[in-house]
Amino acid sequence: MQTTYPIRLDSNDKRLFKQAARAAGLSLAEFIRRAAREKAAPAEKRAACLDYPEIQVDPEAEANPKEFIRKQLARNHARHC
Repeated sequence: MQTTYPIRLDSNDKRLFKQAARAAGLSLAEFIRRAAREKAAPAEKRAACLDYPEIQVDPEAEANPKEFIRKQLARNHARHC
C-alpha cells in the first residue's frame, strides 16, 4: 500500500532539490525518499533512553540493547518462578 504525503517546498528548496536529484540521476521524489531514509536510519539503531544524562547506562546495554533487555526479563522471570 502506498501513502502520499503532501509537502510544500519554497522555490529555493525546490530548485536545490531538483538540481541535486538531477545530478544523482534520480527523480525528485526518489531523491527526497532516499534523503529521508538516510536521515531516519540512525534513529532505528539507538535507543533514545541512552541519551538521557541522568541515567547511568551499562556498557553491555549500550552495545546491544535488545539482548540486554532479554537477559533482564529472563532474570526477572526466573526470580518469580
